[in-house]
Amino acid sequence: MKNLRIASLIAGVFTATLGSAAVAATVEYAQQHAENAASSTETAVEETKGYLSDAALTTKVKSTILASDALNVIEINVETSNGIVQLSGFVKQEEDIDTAERISRGIEGVKDVKNDIKVKTEAS
Repeated sequence: MKNLRIASLIAGVFTATLGSAAVAATVEYAQQHAENAASSTETAVEETKGYLSDAALTTKVKSTILASDALNVIEINVETSNGIVQLSGFVKQEEDIDTAERISRGIEGVKDVKNDIKVKTEAS
């Protein structure tokens, strides 16, 4: 009878120990996945912010260029990626190329400007 009690006690200890280990492993697993999910969410939020910031910069640059009385714009296209503004299209005068770039560089949030604007000639 005494051996049965000892065996039951040992079985209980093993069950409790293994049960605790299983619970601890499950908690650790859940914490890791929660951290991974939080990290993925933060990454997605940052990517979305970057996209929205680029879209906002594109809109700001376009509207500022179009509103400028200093430019003789025929057609200027604006694209933004990671804060870098890409200008392309056509203007009437050589000076307008530099003016468009200067305006773009003056907008808060613009990191750099790549200027591919050309002067539109009668033949083009």
